[in-house]
Amino acid sequence: MYLILRTLMWLSAILLIHPAADLYASDAPSKSIMAEDGRYHVSLTGPGEPSFDPKTGGRVKFTFSVIDKTNDHPYPVYLDNLTAKVDQIAIYQGKLVVMGEDATLHSSVTSSIDLDSREERDSFIGFGQTLSETGRFFSYRKFYPLQTAEPEVMSDLILIYDLGDSADGNRIRGEESYKNDPSGRLIEVGHPIYPEVNAGKKHYRVWVREENNRHTVIPNGFFWFDHDRKIAFGDHIGDETYVVVVDLSDGLNHPVIHKMGIDLLSLLRPEERKNEAVVQKAKHLKLENIRDLKNGKFRIRISSDVPLQNDQIELPKEASGPAASEKTHESLQPAHDPLR
Repeated sequence: MYLILRTLMWLSAILLIHPAADLYASDAPSKSIMAEDGRYHVSLTGPGEPSFDPKTGGRVKFTFSVIDKTNDHPYPVYLDNLTAKVDQIAIYQGKLVVMGEDATLHSSVTSSIDLDSREERDSFIGFGQTLSETGRFFSYRKFYPLQTAEPEVMSDLILIYDLGDSADGNRIRGEESYKNDPSGRLIEVGHPIYPEVNAGKKHYRVWVREENNRHTVIPNGFFWFDHDRKIAFGDHIGDETYVVVVDLSDGLNHPVIHKMGIDLLSLLRPEERKNEAVVQKAKHLKLENIRDLKNGKFRIRISSDVPLQNDQIELPKEASGPAASEKTHESLQPAHDPLR
């Protein structure tokens, strides 16, 4: 309960005070930020304007110039939430997707704006947001305040946000349950796909008492492949390192998890395998790429702080599968497979 209260206090400070909201406002954008599809051309007009709202405090208001190609009619749309810096934008099915960060925690913030109504539809925060191959899905680690919530007892939870669904459908308990909880609405977002307990029981809990049971996703983040049907990442659990591939072919509510252990010693040169200092340093692995060989195996390319004898390994697909799902908010149960 103490950790939960500290998390809520931290997020309340972001939502209500936001004293550093003009941190980026005076900086000129380092590059042109724009996106285009068959109908729309959208560009960020500038670094944003500092503003003040009596209810929410300091903020930065961003203006985007939109051209509807069906009639060449230009018009502005605005983003005015906790986003203080815009890094990238994309368009998906008439929605402008804005990827940036807040000024207080420097956490990733993702927002969507309906280009027809010009209204913000949703926003959420997390770590390591990665857009899928088709641009429909975001993968990310659930947010927790790094400096206030004792992160050493926190375990990584991998979530998927579906841009093809509504804000309501991307929350296990539905959007209405956060009517009086703006902090929860920002951080309890997405479909849990890993670890198994979160994917099976459909919950957002990340506090894990036992150190050897905590999950820590390793760099370089997430790799989407097979037309958004699979996503791969590395995971440290206790003293072991795994490559995890989650198959989403049966939908976001039915992930099938393939977890493959990496034999670290086999990757080192023979003369280094008995050097404990080298072995410990080599544990800082990075997942560089993954390829489905279609023969029951995955080929993974990895790197380390220590030069490896072999940086490419083949691992068999061993499905551990999700736990049996419990009944959840019905919007999370699509009538059709969202990946087909």
